[in-house]
Amino acid sequence: MFRTIIIAVMMLFRISPAGHQPALPNSQERDACSILSNLKAEFQKRNPNIAHVKIIDARPTLTDIPKYLVLGWGIRADRTFRGNFEDELFGLFLVDESLSKVEKVMDFIPTPRWYDTEMRIISVDATKAVVEAKGETYGVKSLRREYIMYNEGRIFPVTPNKSFNRTDK
Repeated sequence: MFRTIIIAVMMLFRISPAGHQPALPNSQERDACSILSNLKAEFQKRNPNIAHVKIIDARPTLTDIPKYLVLGWGIRADRTFRGNFEDELFGLFLVDESLSKVEKVMDFIPTPRWYDTEMRIISVDATKAVVEAKGETYGVKSLRREYIMYNEGRIFPVTPNKSFNRTDK
């Protein structure tokens, strides 16, 4: 009984018995890791200071060719503001159906408020996608961008890529 519990716990936490090689990750785990690696590479092309990357939101596109719209977030290693708002970036990516390959970088958006912004994909339909940001502390909506969706899965920005008014410079 005790041995069964130990084995179950080891399986749950993927712990290998002493002397055994750990199993290689299955294809889903490799794909999940590769999408973060791919996103990090794209963020670092824009800003080499980006060290930490997360996926904030992902939505399927409602197009004939299935893809995902992925909203990512990247920030410098020390998470300290050093005068450059591009050291914290949000990125919008078009990703393949398997969520393993970035097909297109749609947009990079510098943070409107350092380490105090919540950004979400508000809507995705067959014609457009909408992204909004607001300050987490004060809840003030600081950004809204719209992107035209085409049937074959291409997206183009509707909202101009202008910098927005910052009150915390």
